Amino acid sequence: MFNGRSLHKTDSKGRLALPTRMRDAGVGVSYSQFVVTKGIGGCIAVFSVDKFERFLNEFDPGVMSQEKALNFYREFSSWAHKVSVDSQGRINLPQMLIDEAGIIDEVLILGVVDWIELWEPAQYIRHLEESKVDYDQGAMPFFSSAIRGRRKENDEQPPECSD
Repeated sequence: MFNGRSLHKTDSKGRLALPTRMRDAGVGVSYSQFVVTKGIGGCIAVFSVDKFERFLNEFDPGVMSQEKALNFYREFSSWAHKVSVDSQGRINLPQMLIDEAGIIDEVLILGVVDWIELWEPAQYIRHLEESKVDYDQGAMPFFSSAIRGRRKENDEQPPECSD
């Protein structure tokens, strides 16, 4: 699972150091390769190789017309590149993805549970403003479901015995 937010810089060769917590799969396992591709809203999406393959296998193109599905597959896979993590924890981003995302120097790295997003910081702020994302509107049902889940857990607990 990928989470967290960091601000890093790319170097002149397009290398970006990923935070350790985003390179680790947990239990002493680290990712050595990722797939980077064009994301949604102007970002670069970064997937673990296994998650990328799973997403491709589980995607149902039947939700689109055949022509739209074919064009999506063309675009999505043509932007995709497998990148290795070097000994310093960096990945080398393809220049065409850097250009497409408008990244010049700084990169906002977001963990988005199943993938990582790389944003030019000002572009991310514009994206949020244009999409009218309201954190509290999304957070309310999320936190409420956690409370309901806690209530269910408490309801499922056997009553305490008294002597």
